Amino acid sequence: MNQRPPRLSPTRLAAGLVLPLAAYLAIRAVIGSSTGALAITEAVPATWLLIGAIVGRRVDPIAVVSVLTVAIALAAYALTGGDPLALKLRRGAVTGTVGIAALASVALGRPLLVLVAEHVGKLDPQRRPEIEARLADPARRRALRILTAIIGLSFALDGASQIALALTVPTRLFVADSTAARILVLGTGVVATASYFKHQRRERDRSRPT
Repeated sequence: MNQRPPRLSPTRLAAGLVLPLAAYLAIRAVIGSSTGALAITEAVPATWLLIGAIVGRRVDPIAVVSVLTVAIALAAYALTGGDPLALKLRRGAVTGTVGIAALASVALGRPLLVLVAEHVGKLDPQRRPEIEARLADPARRRALRILTAIIGLSFALDGASQIALALTVPTRLFVADSTAARILVLGTGVVATASYFKHQRRERDRSRPT
């Protein structure tokens, strides 16, 4: 069984950012409420992820985090009498937390990507020798550390920008503005990651014997 996660292509990433905006605009036009449209837009993807995890009979960390954060945000929304701030803060809280955790793991000398690779090796005995051999290479561990730092910085900046917009931008403008900011920040992160992969590939080509 192939347990590798699906590749997050730029097209898939763009769709994941733009489609929620399109859904929000369509729902807002139908129900006439920016706050209600934001609540529905946040709840539907989380519900879809939960259904997929239940049907597939597997624990999906992304689905768990998404459902929990949406549930907390919706509960806060209901308890505050319809204040959309919790819904708006949810986006930045998730990516910001992941980004800080990634940067902290680099600072502590245990990069998250190294931990993920080790975990994958434990789950897949057939690939475990290959993964352990790669992790034993100092150059590969350094590359994983740098990639963790790039991803962590991108997510931390995304979280900070989303929280800043949540606190300053009206709800009717928040989804469009936050989507634009997210495309800029995460797009820059994707470009930086791709550039580093190309750099690594060139380094490996130079080190091969001719």
